Amino acid sequence: MTIPPEQRMNSGPYSGQSVIAQKRDLTAQFRKAGLETADLDARLLIMAATGLSHTDIIMRADEILQTETQYLIAQYAKRRLAGEPIDHILGYREFYGREFEVNKDVLSPRPETEMLVDAALEILKDKPDARILDLGTGSGAIIISILAEAQQVQGIAVDMSAAALSVARENAKTHKVNERLSLLEGSWFGPAEGRFDIILSNPPYITDTAMGELSIEVSEFDPDLALRAGEDGLIAYHAIISEASNYLIPGGTLLFEIGYDQGRSVSQLLENHHFTSISIVKDLSGHDRMIKAAYTS
Repeated sequence: MTIPPEQRMNSGPYSGQSVIAQKRDLTAQFRKAGLETADLDARLLIMAATGLSHTDIIMRADEILQTETQYLIAQYAKRRLAGEPIDHILGYREFYGREFEVNKDVLSPRPETEMLVDAALEILKDKPDARILDLGTGSGAIIISILAEAQQVQGIAVDMSAAALSVARENAKTHKVNERLSLLEGSWFGPAEGRFDIILSNPPYITDTAMGELSIEVSEFDPDLALRAGEDGLIAYHAIISEASNYLIPGGTLLFEIGYDQGRSVSQLLENHHFTSISIVKDLSGHDRMIKAAYTS
């Protein structure tokens, strides 16, 4: 980033600060603004602007930052204080030990969503050459993480957003699973063919009412398409569950991420469509977060 002419000087707000002083000031700004992860956000933005590692920041704490670098940090800070998520500023989000490109076209993967990867990998221990279908893939973080861990598995990922699929395609190349992953544009099962050992999805599940209560970081920066799910938050579950038996092999598994209060509702939908072995898994906060069900013909 180029500094405007009026800022090209060796004094003023963009010169003369050490690494540690910059981090201290940035953390203070973020805390004053009420950001919950002020210290972490400050460190990540400084790392992004300087190319320093966490260890470098500690070892080179007294090193004076260059003017260009301080200006860049200031621009990052301005975006963060306006509510832009840290991962959008950085351009990536860490998920299951890997970095995934994210932007305004995809929902940034959350730590709790790693539960879907864990559940799928447990099933795949006995099915090394399985086929997996990921519905509403977004950045592709879930299916790509699974394929990266399970070297013989074949995957298909569907999303109705061409922009999201473009992000997923780049992530698949980055993590070297693109030859085992087909990315298809369409709505739910529309472009999918054949049957699968596992069908999984982290679908939209935010009710229309709850959409109005979301933080700015989510409501203004995550795609509405990946969040909003109608009056009861169950539109996507209805659509997927009603068709899933046509795409699962006998004994196949259906995996969903769910909202904290949707365990009973989604379980009932699964029962209504003759799924069995339904189990709800809670996240580290004790909330319903994932549901697993089996299909028996």
